[in-house]
Amino acid sequence: MISYDELKKIAALGKLSLDGVDLDALVRDVGGIIEFADAVAGADLTGLDLTERDELYPLREDVVVPSLANAVILSNAGASRDGFFVAKDRSDGSRGDGK
Repeated sequence: MISYDELKKIAALGKLSLDGVDLDALVRDVGGIIEFADAVAGADLTGLDLTERDELYPLREDVVVPSLANAVILSNAGASRDGFFVAKDRSDGSRGDGK
């Protein structure tokens, strides 16, 4: 199980605000996720042929091809600056559609 202090440290690392959050529920949820990840990590893979997937799902060869010009890509951008896309600030939790 994860402690409140550990949860607060993780939130701080991710620059997430926990204001108004039900910490008890969040500790339970995050604890459940960690328990599941631990169970997956501890799975016994003895006897499994892990190379079999390569035959079932072959990977394609990497092929270097020319990129589109930056100006062409940015011509579809709502906003750009210094050769990069500019995204709207959604740090307030809004989705940009009024919801």
